[in-house]
Amino acid sequence: MVDRTEYISSFAAHVSLELKSPLTAIRGAAELLRDDDVERPMTKAERLHFLDNIVADVVRLDALLQRLRDLAQAESSVAEGSSSVADTIYSLRERFPALNISSRGDTDISIALPPEAAGIAFANLAENALQHGATLLELRVSADARTAVILVRDDGTGRQIANASFSRSSQPAASRAVPAWASVSVRAMLSSHGGTIRLLPTTGAEFEITIPGPS
Repeated sequence: MVDRTEYISSFAAHVSLELKSPLTAIRGAAELLRDDDVERPMTKAERLHFLDNIVADVVRLDALLQRLRDLAQAESSVAEGSSSVADTIYSLRERFPALNISSRGDTDISIALPPEAAGIAFANLAENALQHGATLLELRVSADARTAVILVRDDGTGRQIANASFSRSSQPAASRAVPAWASVSVRAMLSSHGGTIRLLPTTGAEFEITIPGPS
């Protein structure tokens, strides 16, 4: 069982790191625009450059807020239901056309995750893969009478993942650069439905997801 105080403290640290960069960039660009020298004003191209940077950082902040909403839903979710692994893979292909998403194994099985919960969990892993240069995402599915095991592997660059914290406990991992959102949201969503996730020692990133079959 994760110590709640430690979990909240760790997550708050991740959130602070994620939000600091775009907020600092927006503030810096805004101050440069505000303090533009009347005698040596910026060119139109320079002003557009700073404005484009502000817009890009606002988009990034919006994405981070969506992660917060996903996490809040994952932490409080008690919805029951099941979803098809095949349908989840189809949804991922629709949502992430830049990824070559392949599958192996028994993808026709159902798992004890409602479609919305499955979408949040697997989309976080796919988006994390994209953010780190992945072009391939593979899901390998196996199952017995009670449990499904889904291996999710990508070919993204770097593997700067704190696998010790991910594999030895269910606390959020600081994977790659600062991908708190993927690990925290996925862990919380799976845990609320009786599932687990752990990092496997491979090149790129490979996660082993274990989830009960529908009761």
